[in-house]
Amino acid sequence: MRRQVLAVAILLSIHSAYAAEDITLATVRVNADGPSRIDSIVVVQNRQAQNRTLGTLLEHVSGVQSSAFGPNAGAPVIRSLSGNRVQILEDGQSILGLNALSGDINIPFDPLFVRSVRVNKSSDTVRYGGNALGGSVNIDSGLISRTMEDQDQAMELVLRKGFNAADAQGFRMNFNNRRNLSTNLQMSVQRISHYDIPGNSKAAVCDSQLFPATGGVNSALADACQKEARVQQIYNKASQPYIDQFMTENPDWADGDFSFYTNAPRSVWMGKTYVNPVNPAYQKGTPSYVTSRINRDVTPNYHGTLGNSYAKNTHLGVGSTYFFDRGHVGVSLDATDSTYGVPGFSMENQSFGADATRDRPVGVKLTQDKVAIEGRLLDPLPFLDSAELRASRLSNTSGEYLGTSKANAYRFDTTQAELLLAQRPRGPLSGVLGLSHRTRDVDGEGKDRYLPDVITDSSAVFVKQTLAFDRATFDAGYRHERVAHDIRESRFTPSRNSPNMRLAGRSYALNSYNVGSYVRLGPLFGAKVRYASSQRAPDINELYASNRHYSIMTQEEGNQNLLPELARTTELTLLFNSGGLQATATAYRMKVDDFLYQGYAGLQTANRLPLKYWKQTDTTVKGFEVDLAQSLALGRAGTLTLAAFADLVKNRADHPDRLRAHNDGAYLPNMPTNRYGANLAWEREGWTARLSSTYYDTQRYLGKNVSQEVPLDAFNLVDLQLSRAFAVRNAFASSVEVFLNGSNLLNEDARPHNSPLKYIAPLPGRGFQVGVTVRM
Repeated sequence: MRRQVLAVAILLSIHSAYAAEDITLATVRVNADGPSRIDSIVVVQNRQAQNRTLGTLLEHVSGVQSSAFGPNAGAPVIRSLSGNRVQILEDGQSILGLNALSGDINIPFDPLFVRSVRVNKSSDTVRYGGNALGGSVNIDSGLISRTMEDQDQAMELVLRKGFNAADAQGFRMNFNNRRNLSTNLQMSVQRISHYDIPGNSKAAVCDSQLFPATGGVNSALADACQKEARVQQIYNKASQPYIDQFMTENPDWADGDFSFYTNAPRSVWMGKTYVNPVNPAYQKGTPSYVTSRINRDVTPNYHGTLGNSYAKNTHLGVGSTYFFDRGHVGVSLDATDSTYGVPGFSMENQSFGADATRDRPVGVKLTQDKVAIEGRLLDPLPFLDSAELRASRLSNTSGEYLGTSKANAYRFDTTQAELLLAQRPRGPLSGVLGLSHRTRDVDGEGKDRYLPDVITDSSAVFVKQTLAFDRATFDAGYRHERVAHDIRESRFTPSRNSPNMRLAGRSYALNSYNVGSYVRLGPLFGAKVRYASSQRAPDINELYASNRHYSIMTQEEGNQNLLPELARTTELTLLFNSGGLQATATAYRMKVDDFLYQGYAGLQTANRLPLKYWKQTDTTVKGFEVDLAQSLALGRAGTLTLAAFADLVKNRADHPDRLRAHNDGAYLPNMPTNRYGANLAWEREGWTARLSSTYYDTQRYLGKNVSQEVPLDAFNLVDLQLSRAFAVRNAFASSVEVFLNGSNLLNEDARPHNSPLKYIAPLPGRGFQVGVTVRM
């Protein structure tokens, strides 16, 4: 019956009420920084949910899941791609740092006051370069006003109390003179000591499937479960009826326990006869050897509490905008400070049988400072509609700690600038020309550093053109980009496992383009088709990483001879819109030449971490997303929106060689599962309620670490938001909103298959936040 319900959900699936996809049938003019309607664009509003990470904020969007590297680090995973394949931006400027290279590093953002997030699920390399091969995510921080505010001053105060959820406090203020100057100030703090979970921190398969029926040990599962697992043959001292007297008197001659026992009442040694005493432990018919299966936790298996799950995040930002007749200029400064635990644990060069209490958990300390400027000028030249300039300087320092000891720390200093020139529309033709440059300086330290010091420069020119007619829209874009990595002198030394004998700089010339069209097929139907050819240069971890990377539990080894990835993506979307009913169905296929992945070498290094090399193979990513929404006007009872969605993605090597097939399998490990979701949203006279349910199915497309991945049980996440806004007429406030947020209401043991920590760290159990927002 459950599968029948899920089948119906597929047919009726739609996008979440948290997201509004561009599926209206009217044509839209493209502006300098606006997306083509042919892309798969979703805009997610911040509705005061429990947004622990950027990934959890977006996980209700079809095709998008969270990497779930513990509860405190979660990046968007778009159609199985993430990291340095998904460009993360804030106010149009990239904030990719160590978060793109190391999954335990969270993406800094303000969960209280971020206004919205725009997700492009299509390849976005023409606009944002190779790091957007799998899409882009653009955060609107709310620091820079792009239009004059409605009131001359406003303040928003937020207080939240969490129960198995973070406590949070913050305020946002806006001051303006209603003519030409607007200033925003934001500050927020979130903290939690630990998260509770419904059962054990380690999955049940960590005990039930360590020893396959075919014999031996599933060593990859044992490592992922942080287990010491061995099969031993132990001599059975009760198998022989007599004790060998000679060996008792001469123990130095013994080769093991079996030497001290015999089935003979007498034995002769060196011409002397020895009478062997009876073995009092003898049991007739018992085997000489018995099998012992050792299953010992190297790190704690917590019950009811997720160990090392503390977090504290603070954010402070200010932005000011000056408006003039033909545009505006804005500048912002903000600082983020985060400290949190990663619920995966290091295995510090411990041998079997060592004291497990010596293990120290991995923690992260992150600071980020950013200054940004943006400006827009209308009608700068007779043939230009507008000119936009964005520039920023970002400094991000991320350190991994083993207990209180610093294992490594990296500072990413990024300077970037972009100029966008929007041509004046000529009939149906409009477009934009863009120039961009970015310099990233990576400087590392620590005894366990796994990256050298590298300066990366990238420069690009791109053009996008759109032809918009009444019933059809056509667009095309092209980007040429040059990326160069330059090795700086440092104390970094590759391990003896590294294929890089001597580190050298690398440079790449990349070309990307896309073409697409939207056609209105009648008053109710529409269709979009899109093709993109995208290139991405290998990043510094893929080229140069070497040594143990504790937080991702891998001995990571790069290869500086890797080639750029080339992805060819075809995307087809069908749309329907009638009487409040909106529906979309999207199918896509991305064929990637020289897809980069971490391949398992089939052995462990001395520190018991699996040895993995960055390798390449041709790969196909394909899947579908179906979205449906129906709005109902209930008169005095308010409005009700019914919504559902479904998505599925496969990431499979096209023609894996024998080593890839044996060690890693055909499918990418940690691939997102297919999902089915539904939600209700109701609004009436200040009341707002949202109830959502997302079913994560058991993964059937499994990768390998020599042994095949062990799938985990399906689960269903049910979340609730309930709020009531009151108008207040006094000198201190204009409105007060009280709210209740609930997450994982069924208290499920939820372990997303795409989480690298799925075997040792489930998602938090049932949690609530109660709070109040005061607007003045």
